[in-house]
Amino acid sequence: MTAMKSRMQRVKGYDPEPMNVPPLFQSPPKPVAMVRWFATKYLWPQSLTWIGIAAWMYHLFTPRLGRFAALSIDDIGLLWLRNTVLMLVVIGGQHWWLHIRRSQGTEFKYESRWLAKNRKSFLFNDQTRDNIFFTLVSGGGIAALYEAIMFRLYATESIPQLGSLWAIALMTLLVFWIEGFHFYWNHRLLHVDPLYRWAHALHHRNVNTGPWSGISMHPLEHLLYLSLPFVFLVIPGSPFIATFCLVYLMISPSPSHSGFDRFRLGANIDFHGGDYFHNLHHRYFEVNYGMLLLPLDKWFGTFHDGSGEAHEQMKNRRTRREDP
Repeated sequence: MTAMKSRMQRVKGYDPEPMNVPPLFQSPPKPVAMVRWFATKYLWPQSLTWIGIAAWMYHLFTPRLGRFAALSIDDIGLLWLRNTVLMLVVIGGQHWWLHIRRSQGTEFKYESRWLAKNRKSFLFNDQTRDNIFFTLVSGGGIAALYEAIMFRLYATESIPQLGSLWAIALMTLLVFWIEGFHFYWNHRLLHVDPLYRWAHALHHRNVNTGPWSGISMHPLEHLLYLSLPFVFLVIPGSPFIATFCLVYLMISPSPSHSGFDRFRLGANIDFHGGDYFHNLHHRYFEVNYGMLLLPLDKWFGTFHDGSGEAHEQMKNRRTRREDP
């Protein structure tokens, strides 16, 4: 590894080794290695955890589908309450472990500094309180509304629905790829003025992120970000897939924004936690708009793998834009 390809070695904070795109998108493509990567790195353990939590929420804590044939504010409220409890447990648990208890200090932490307090740019002058408010009120509320709309359409048989458990399982796995495409293009749109100034700038106040930063967004951004279930207005899905889409969108950004690359549970136990790929987007703003699973950033020239070489390329792009 050349010096240029090595870690950027910031004065403060932790930088992992440079990343690469998944095996299928390397040259030459490695389809067998891709299957192994998807099963052992991407799905395990986080993505399978999100599927399991969504199944648990759908079967145990979601009103029966028939109730939504006549949409009511009470049912939307029940879904919002369910979302709130879920996020308090999952996101709040990560925040407590990493940022309140500080169980692993700054080990594997991208930034050595902690979350902001007494800063006027945040609601309540506090980054964590600001993030919790937008996550629970706007994020949880719009997710509940979208889920209720999808349930009503399924209850009235107004949209196509999968009838096989195997088809639902396969489509659940395909959601990750669909979301990779959906997120990239929504995110690129949000970086265009005036949408950036109106909405996305609120999320980007979180340069140094924590678990509650994941979906701390302006309501306008939530309307776009949480719209993934509406893909299934035109392709067959199921009520569970609608729930899974929204559970995934609500809680999966919490570890990716946690601020920590790995979570330590004991002296000799740690596992992958954060998303260095997306952390670089918060740090440098104009790179890594999508997800590593589907390397649209690589194809469109906005990929930053965390190496010194990629950093120089980003700076050169900026210089060319600024030159008259």
